[in-house]
Parts: sequence; structure tokens; C-alpha cells
Amino acid sequence: MNKISRILALVVFAVVSSVYIVTMEPTVGFIDSGELSLACAEPGIAHPTGYPLYCLFGRLLKMITGLEAILSSNLFSALAGGFTSAMIFLIASLILSSRGKGTAKKSEVIISAACALFFAFTRTFWGTSTVTEVYAFEMALDMCALFFLLLWTKGGGSKFFILGAYLFGLSFGVHMLTILFAPAVLFLIIIERKKLDYRVFFTSIAFFIIGLTIYIYLPLRSTCDPSANFGDPSTFERFFRHVSAWQYRVWMFNRPIAELFVSLKLFGRQLIADTTIFSIPFVIIGLIFLFRKNRTIFFFLTATFLFDVIYALNYTIPDIEAYYLPAIFVWILLVGIGFVWISSKLGKYGIILSIIFFASSIFFGCVRWKRMDRSDYYFVEETAQNILASAPRNSLVYLNNWDYYAPVIYLQKSRGLREDVLFLDYELMRRSWYSQQKLDCHPVFFAVSAPVVEDFIRKVKAFERHEDFSAEDLEKAWRDMHYTIATTALAHRSVCGTFFGGEMEKIFETAPKAGCGCLIEIVPEEHMVHYINPGYIELDEFNRLSDNFTQREKAIVSLYSHSWLSSANAFYNMRMMERAKLFLEADIEYYPEHWNSYKNLAVIQIEQGLFEQAIETFKRAEPYIPYGSYPQMIYDDLKRKIQEKDSIEALDSLKGG
Repeated sequence: MNKISRILALVVFAVVSSVYIVTMEPTVGFIDSGELSLACAEPGIAHPTGYPLYCLFGRLLKMITGLEAILSSNLFSALAGGFTSAMIFLIASLILSSRGKGTAKKSEVIISAACALFFAFTRTFWGTSTVTEVYAFEMALDMCALFFLLLWTKGGGSKFFILGAYLFGLSFGVHMLTILFAPAVLFLIIIERKKLDYRVFFTSIAFFIIGLTIYIYLPLRSTCDPSANFGDPSTFERFFRHVSAWQYRVWMFNRPIAELFVSLKLFGRQLIADTTIFSIPFVIIGLIFLFRKNRTIFFFLTATFLFDVIYALNYTIPDIEAYYLPAIFVWILLVGIGFVWISSKLGKYGIILSIIFFASSIFFGCVRWKRMDRSDYYFVEETAQNILASAPRNSLVYLNNWDYYAPVIYLQKSRGLREDVLFLDYELMRRSWYSQQKLDCHPVFFAVSAPVVEDFIRKVKAFERHEDFSAEDLEKAWRDMHYTIATTALAHRSVCGTFFGGEMEKIFETAPKAGCGCLIEIVPEEHMVHYINPGYIELDEFNRLSDNFTQREKAIVSLYSHSWLSSANAFYNMRMMERAKLFLEADIEYYPEHWNSYKNLAVIQIEQGLFEQAIETFKRAEPYIPYGSYPQMIYDDLKRKIQEKDSIEALDSLKGG
């Protein structure tokens, strides 16, 4: 690696990092953002597989910068993303180098830089490098390890092979995504085995294992009881379950063939969206060229691509896009190889083609800037703050979605908001360690319900250990635990939740409920229904983004509608019609497609004798009336009622005269 390559790598790092920093989110975001930033801040332990190296580096950066936890971890992703791009430039320079001189050499350097920028400005990598996530740092370590491995194949000496092995071992401490490179790396070692002697081989294995020892952090740190202590891996049993991602195995390699084809189609769309359809012919040319000139690199890249895609297709999680990053990296390298081959055939005009490719990477960055700019994205924080503000004092709140729980807990623990409220993750309570943590941390709260919680913990441990257990008894213990926690809590405090859906709804289906801000409260008969005017809920981000909501955002904001409709129903049953109408109007304003809200509002207006207003309500609802309905019949019926009302009023007037 010459001086010019090092300087250009620094330039790539500076440019890409700057773009990411300018466009990164300023606060907590979706998925694991809140949890990971808390794990870095303490440092603590994140969800499986724990990410020990990520947490330690995140903690180090927070100490250096002094920033708030979420800003520091977002910055961590931006810098790691820039470093990844710089390493891709160096890898591309190694693979694309033909040892040519003059114009040919310049073309290769330009195309290498274009590959780095092209990858940096893909929607997938840009998106993960501006939020708190592990993938940018993971790719940075993987690219660094691959670079040293490729240097070794180029005759760089055994020290690079050993260093690459160590970095691969270390990278497992960030994310298991590293394993997707394993088949290709093993193939490369087998092909180049003549360059290895036993001493170097066993030394590299030793250094690989040394890298893996970063996982010792998990049990050591867990014994210190950090507040971010996911899985509590302080015992060997829990440690093994944590690092093996035991709880996620249900989503692995269990898809039917039809779903695999759907996933493959979605990946194809993602790949084309990231690299454009115009990349396909260059990939084909790159593959043909490699197969003829360098089969070692050909099989190395194709193995990486295929193993990554096969693995990701068989993993059923919502945020699977980042798992395709190795495949996208390979695809873009093949595009660069295709450009190198074509430019070599154009002679002195080849540099023009390489400049066009470089300009294209800049162009795509500019085109995608507006879409990828998250610098003013406060939607998740707004939703979390509304949940915090809606919770009654000293209440118990069930949250049944990680996209609610992680940001709410972040704001509570990092900023000290609403420390009087106990938030429970409904889904995590299926795990013995989580229920035990809540029992240990809140002994006063669980004083009455503790025996029932402990009974569930004993029974669920049998399931976790693959021991004999009764599914029926476990299900009963699960329901009894939630019922007991809620009923004993109601004696002293309010019990709320984000909308009671799915299994949570079944457990609490007979409980009387009413909206409470953006939450839903269990309201026993002797309790008053909380009245929180929907106008008091902060919805600036909702209004700003509502025309372009993603599916995830739509799912998140559904909590407002559930709460408002629950409030409308509660106040209607209490015959407080004006309040019921207020909540229905709010639902119609923010969810104009909700036909039932118009219908229920019209019902109240009809009961109040406001037939003209009812007609106007149905007219507003016409675009959303279900297929097969006959609005004219509704209008005719209301007109008859209006005529009857007018006739009665006229008759009363005559009688009065």
C-alpha cells in the first residue's frame, strides 16, 4: 500500500464520515437504537449476542466526546461507516490493480474510489451508518480483516494473515454477521495453503481465539448488575444461551419455499434500489473477467455473495436488510471490475469511463441525500415522550412493541424522565431472566404478586433448558402472572398499556378499558376515567411525516387511534357525548380512512338530533365507505328524520301559539 493510497483512503474516510455526521439522526430511533446506546453508555450488555466489543468502543467514544449517549452512539456509527468505506477503497485497489502504469493505473484508482463511494451511498449502508446500530462497526472490522488477508495472498507476509485472523475473531464481538464471510475465507486459505506453514497456521488460530475472548466481558460485566443487562449472562447457562442467540433460533431456517421466493424478490428489489439496474451488465462482465483471469478472487467473491444471500433469506426478522451488506459489497466490487475491464479496452479513453463511474457514485449520493437525511428526524422520540407524558403518576405500563419499549426506557434512564413509572416489556416477560430482574429491582412493587411470578419463572426455566414441561401449565402460569400483577397493582396505582392486542388482549379482554393520552388504561368500575384532551398530545412529527409514513411508522402511530377510540367508547357509555365526539373527531383528523369513526360520530349526532350534521359526516366519509354500502339509503333515512323533526317542531310551535 503506497502513500497515495493511504492519503486517498483518508480522503474517502473524511468525505463519507462528514456526509454521515451531517445526515445522522439527532436522537433515539427505531429498533435497537435506545437499548444499544444505553449499553454503550454504562457500559452494559445488549440483546443477543451481547456485542461486547461494540459496547466497549461505544463507551470509549462517549468518554472522549462527552456527548449524550444517543448522540455518541450515532456518531460511532457515522465514523465506523466512514472507516468501512476507506477500507473498501483499499480492498478494491488490491483486487482491481493490474500493475499497469500511467492512464491504466489512474483508472484503477478512480474506479476503486468510486466503488467505495458507491457502497457508502447505498440506501442500506447509509441508513445503518446514521443511527445507532452495530452493522457499520461490524463491516469496518470485517473489511479490515479481509484487507489484511488479501495483502497476505499478494505476498505481504504471514504477519498479515495472523492479523487478519485476530480481527476476524475480534469482529465476532460486534456481530455474528462475520460468519457470513467464513466459507469464502476458508476457500481462500485452502487455495493459498502453500503460503502457510504449520507455525503460522496455528499461531493464527491462537490469535483468532484471543479475539473471541472479548466475550469474557459479558459474564464479568453482568455480575456488576448494570441497568442494561439483557439476558443476565452471569451464569454459564445464560451466557451460552446469550452468545448462541437461542431466543432468535425460531426465526432461522424454517421458511417454506414460497416465502423464500418472496424474500428473494425483496432482496432483488433492495439490490437494484441500492445499485440500479444499470449495474447488472457490469457485474456480468466482471464475473466473466474474473473467471478467466483470477479464479481465486472469483470464487472468493461468489462464495461470499451466495452464502450471505442464502443465510439472510432464511432468517425471518423485520430488519433483515443490513444482513445483505456483504452481498452488496461483492456486487459493487464486481461492478468496479467490469468497469476496469472495459476501460482497459478503451486505451487512453478508458480514464473517461472511470471518471463517469466516479461521477455516478457522487450523483447517486446527491440524489439520495434528501431521502437519507435524518438530521431532523424526531418521530420516535416524539412517540416515546407522548407515552411517558400519558402515563399516570406511579403507574404500571405494559409496552408490547420493542419500538416503544427501547426508546421509552432510553429516555427514562438516560434523561431521567418519569422515573416514577414502571414499564414492562410484555414479550420479554416470557424470559426467566427478565421477570427475575424486575422482581429483584422492584421488590416492593411485586411484594404481593411475587409468588406467582416466581412460579412462572420456575416453569419457564424448564422450557428454556429443554426439560420436561407442560405447555398447558406454562400457559396458565403465564396468564396467572399477568393477571395477578395487574390486579394487585390496581389496588395502589393505575395500570396502562400500549394498545392491548394479540395475546395481551386475550389476557385482559374482560377488563374495562379507556384511553389515557396515547395509552389505554384498565379502569375498574370504581375508578374515574382519565380525560386527556387529544389536543394536548404532541404530534408535530406525526403531521410532518404522515403523507410518507413507512410501514413501521404506520404501526407505531396506530397507538393514538386505539387510545382515542377507546376513550370515545368509554365516554359514550358514560353518556358524555361531547367528549366522545372530540376523540372521534381527532381520530378522523389523523386517520381519515377510518370509516367506523365517521359512522360512530354520526350515530352520536343522530342520537343528539343533529341530523344535518350527521349527513355532513357521512358526506365526509364517502371516499372511505366500504364497497357494497349504499350511502344514498343513509341520506334518505336521515332526510326523513329531519322532516319528522321539523314537523314536530312546527306542531309544537302551533300548540304553543
